[in-house]
Amino acid sequence: MGKKFTIGVLIGNVHTAHPKDLMEGIQAAASEMDANVIYFLGTQSVRFHQEFALEDFDYQYNTVYDYAKLAKVDVLIIAYGSLCIFQENEDKQAFLDKFAGIPYVLLEDVTDDPRGIYVIVDNYGGMRKCVEHLITEHHLKHLVYLGGPEDNQDAIERKEAFLNVMAEHHLPVTPEMMAVGDYSEFVDNLVEQLLRDNPDVEAIVSANDEMTVACYRVCKAHGLRIGKDILITGFDDVERARYSNPPLTTASQDAYKMGQIAVEKAVDICAGRPVESVRLDAELKIRESCGCKVARRAKEKADEKTELLHIIDELRLFQHKSWLGPFLIRDLMQEAEDEKSFYRKSGEAFYHLGIRSSLLYLLEKPITYEQGQKWKMPKKMYLTMRQCREKIEVFEKRQRPYIDGSLGVPDCFCTCEGRFSYISFLLIDGKRQYGLLMLEIEPEEISFYYMLALQLGTSLRFLEANIKQKKYRDRLREKNEVLNFIAIYDELTGIYNRRGLMESLVRFNQDNLGKKACLMIADLDHLKEINDNFGHAEGDCAIRTAAGIVKEVFGQYGDVGRFGGDEFAGIVRYSEMGAKEELIHNIHRKCEQYNEHSMKPYYVGISVGVVEFVCEKKIDFIEMFKHADEYLYEEKKKRRKTVRRNVKPENS
Repeated sequence: MGKKFTIGVLIGNVHTAHPKDLMEGIQAAASEMDANVIYFLGTQSVRFHQEFALEDFDYQYNTVYDYAKLAKVDVLIIAYGSLCIFQENEDKQAFLDKFAGIPYVLLEDVTDDPRGIYVIVDNYGGMRKCVEHLITEHHLKHLVYLGGPEDNQDAIERKEAFLNVMAEHHLPVTPEMMAVGDYSEFVDNLVEQLLRDNPDVEAIVSANDEMTVACYRVCKAHGLRIGKDILITGFDDVERARYSNPPLTTASQDAYKMGQIAVEKAVDICAGRPVESVRLDAELKIRESCGCKVARRAKEKADEKTELLHIIDELRLFQHKSWLGPFLIRDLMQEAEDEKSFYRKSGEAFYHLGIRSSLLYLLEKPITYEQGQKWKMPKKMYLTMRQCREKIEVFEKRQRPYIDGSLGVPDCFCTCEGRFSYISFLLIDGKRQYGLLMLEIEPEEISFYYMLALQLGTSLRFLEANIKQKKYRDRLREKNEVLNFIAIYDELTGIYNRRGLMESLVRFNQDNLGKKACLMIADLDHLKEINDNFGHAEGDCAIRTAAGIVKEVFGQYGDVGRFGGDEFAGIVRYSEMGAKEELIHNIHRKCEQYNEHSMKPYYVGISVGVVEFVCEKKIDFIEMFKHADEYLYEEKKKRRKTVRRNVKPENS
């Protein structure tokens, strides 16, 4: 079995019919020839919502094609006619040079570059047929022309044909009779201008079918009957042309066939077989928009009915998914603080939508790309989530496979058997760019998943913001914990300070209502004597030792704290420590054990006062401390007269 070649397809303007037909042909041929395909889509959108768009971020989509350099493709199919519409300040050769080292098949344009060949329709011949038909068959003299983008090869050749045929028939063409469109249906203002400037117009010749949608819309708004009061022709013969009212006369650019031929040529290039450029014929499809009366056969009507039913089914499916999409995004938003769960949820969403396989590639760090700024291509993208049917893998940040041109998508595709065909969507939110989403879907599903990709881009921005916010919250919590530690813990001993102990006593009492407890206060014996004779450093050492003893005796059962210079207090449940006499005995015993092994020139002694009480809601701790202090006073009478002993101080 030979190598399975991977074809990268660069295509723009995918919200229109012609590029989708092209993709259908590529899909069919790639499946037949067992070739992998990765589409890189230019999904420019601002024309859909010009009245609502506060800012145009469509410039972001011009960067999507560069990611083909990271994907490790064997050959490119470049539908330059569809993507050059949106290229800013970049000529064709400069664009092609970005993919140095990768052979290509250029569509809808021509090239003499030895790396590539081209497949293009006979634009000139097809447009000649349209214009000749209007002039010779319908005897028209006043034709206006709605052209395509000025730097588009298809548009250039079609415009040239229109002008030449008009000149051959000695028909005048003024600047007011010409308009430059963008091949989209959103050119209503241009059609309005042509009608205003040419009140005697008999026909509108459009450079493609998509712009005739605006022609139909505007003419009908003016009360003009298409095919009678005004004639309209297009170019491409997209599916919509046959169902227009009336059906559209157009030159047939068989985009499906062009896509098939492009794949065949691309595979031949990869296999080292000789290839040549191709120019396809453009057949004139005469229908009723040009004024002709066309009798359609029963089979054609039946085929149309079948296709219309198919379209209705597609619309129903789109509606169903459109309802489902927001719920899936909502679920993602709920995981917006947990990256791993977020990516897993996205894979689960794609599985539930019926997607066979999906790959989520993210940049190492999101990029802020401003319009007019020089684009700097990232060197790597990292596979974050891989979904194959119900199997979903989410990769840890430091273990993510990456693509960089030497390692590519074919190296990451290992969970599903057979060939793959991914359609890539750029993940952006405004000026922020996150990576690519690759989905194994059909071209007719692009509209829905384009919408979902936009929402996913916004979700990634939300995730990014939440992660940053969580980091700030964690830092703030850490700082608050430090401040809280400083506020409630004694710096010298590490046990509670006065405030911390009082808060602890209140909590202890509330948690143990109705239970018997012991409140202790204790003094370090003769701290002043230690400070005066051995220095404050030794005094601090004695305080730390006393705190340690008090905590060791009952800190594990209750709470202890330092009240002042040499004063300590604590609280413990009675059942866990026994009677107060046992508590006092244990503290004294620990002091003696310390003194027995200590080489300090002083003894550590602790006087203790303990009072027993029952925890209740309205307990008066001030009164409790007074009682404990009375016991402490009696205990102090029993302490050593001096803590000095005859040992040499430690060298420190």
